[in-house]
Amino acid sequence: MSRYKNFIATNFAYGTGPYLRTTELAIAVNDFLEKQGHERLGIIVPLVYGAKQEKIMREEVGDFYKSHPKEIILDRKLGSYLKSIFYGKERYEDYLARWLNQVEEVSKSINIYLKKKYGKHILLELHRSPRVLYNVAPAYFVSFAYISEIYENALGNKEIATDNGLLKRALPKISAIETSYQTHFLTEPGTFSYQEKKRGEEVVPIPPTILSYTNTHDREYLYRGIFVTVTGIPGLERLYEEAKKLGIKVYSNDTKAVPFAEKSSPHVISSPQILLQFARSGWSSVWLSMLSGTPLVVPEWDRDDDPEIYFNNICIEKLGLGIVYRGESLAEILKKAEQLRPGIEKYNQKLLKKFGTLDGTRYAAEKITEDFVNKGE
Repeated sequence: MSRYKNFIATNFAYGTGPYLRTTELAIAVNDFLEKQGHERLGIIVPLVYGAKQEKIMREEVGDFYKSHPKEIILDRKLGSYLKSIFYGKERYEDYLARWLNQVEEVSKSINIYLKKKYGKHILLELHRSPRVLYNVAPAYFVSFAYISEIYENALGNKEIATDNGLLKRALPKISAIETSYQTHFLTEPGTFSYQEKKRGEEVVPIPPTILSYTNTHDREYLYRGIFVTVTGIPGLERLYEEAKKLGIKVYSNDTKAVPFAEKSSPHVISSPQILLQFARSGWSSVWLSMLSGTPLVVPEWDRDDDPEIYFNNICIEKLGLGIVYRGESLAEILKKAEQLRPGIEKYNQKLLKKFGTLDGTRYAAEKITEDFVNKGE
């Protein structure tokens, strides 16, 4: 058990980015608490993906483990609850049907488990695009969109295969989760940033919630190349062959999935030697490319995928942050990607002017800490 008396509980959606971003936010909240003379809290992180998640977390926050041993508690039982209602290798429609049948029971089980294991010592919850309700402490929502809004926009859209009946049944359940928070923080850019839409006072806009890797040492030893952080893009094998002919290296953090690639950390995406990043349009990949000025290329929309990705693809093209790969040659893609760089820089400068920073993690953490401390006094 942790040496910490009180805790922050994190709650996130499926995939790698969500647990990393939520953990980084919890660490930032603790930093602000400590700065104000309050005790740091133990950080409960659901261990959803076993050894793979442990490895990635040590790679990403390894220095923090050294400076604050035992502050992060990887909770395997809590992770198993989340995993049971997470999207996996299936059609999104099948996932949603499963989620609808289990979400209330799983939320109830989590609530009972957390109260039994941690008592009244969870003081704060941090949620990123959550799919369940913990309901044990004051909670803050930090995300790129409301899932309910994604479902509303997906209704009747013939490009999206997910059944309308399932989406309608899911709407009140996901809305009940999303309306339960102290404050809602939504990033710019996020899924619907391409729409001219006014938000209510309950929504606090923030910059991207990802750490920028502009000073990483391992990027200095790169050859000119492209970085691949996703598989399943049709035609990539042909592009690898073209890359070889053009004398361009292929780098990836997963060489089992991308066997032609040289193993490398995603941190190197900030290097000027990286010409573009191939990735599914999850927001961690989008922000990493955007903040480093490295153009992003994403696969075409798959009708059976998470509807979020459909709208993310539209968003990055409309904002000029990336392009959708539609079978062009690598030479064509490189040309199109290079043309994006000035626009990406302009967008970053616009955000910097608006917020005074591009570090949405610290920006949100400061506001969460202030609210949490004030309400506790």
